[in-house]
Formats: sequence, C-alpha cells, structure tokens
Amino acid sequence: MRLNVESSVVGSSATLLIVAGIIDWSTIAQFQAALARSVSRPRPAILLDFTGLLSWSPEAQAVLARATGQVRLHGGQLVVAGLAPIPAWQADGCDLRELDRALEHAAD
Repeated sequence: MRLNVESSVVGSSATLLIVAGIIDWSTIAQFQAALARSVSRPRPAILLDFTGLLSWSPEAQAVLARATGQVRLHGGQLVVAGLAPIPAWQADGCDLRELDRALEHAAD
C-alpha cells in the first residue's frame, strides 16, 4: 500500500480527508495536493483522518504544519483525528514540538 487520500464533503462545507498508507518522498506531492485543494477554499473547515496512516516522513509533517498555518490565515479550522504517536526512528531530525504547537493552534 502506498498512499490513498479520499476526499468528501461533510455537512454543508467541511472537507473530510481520509489518509491511509505511507507518506514519503514518492507520495508527498499527492498528500500536499490534497491538502492544497482543501486549504484554498474560503474559510476552510478540514477534518483529517489519519487512522489508516502507517508511516510519514518529517517532510510530510512539515507539510501538515504549513497547511495548518494557511488554514488559520484563511480564517478556517483544521482538525486532526486518529494520528498515532510518531515512532522515534521516524521523528529523527524533525522538530515535533513545532508540529505539536502548530496542531494545538489549529484546535484553538
């Protein structure tokens, strides 16, 4: 399994992105494109379901942090669900505190 990103509209305006598989150098563009489509809407409301995420790179984590900031700039909200703790071997070289702060601010 590589990466599967399913997008659907929930309610009248929220976008649900269900992410399953692996986000690495070969699939990060797909992940980034799916987020960009949702973020570009006025006052985006995005629900990200990572229940099926098996692995993701520090670059993918940075993509999520940037998207979170962009959503806030557009007056929207990004909510993450189902995100398992990142294994230490995957977190090497990545500032998890920065990602945690970005995701915390999205929940405010």
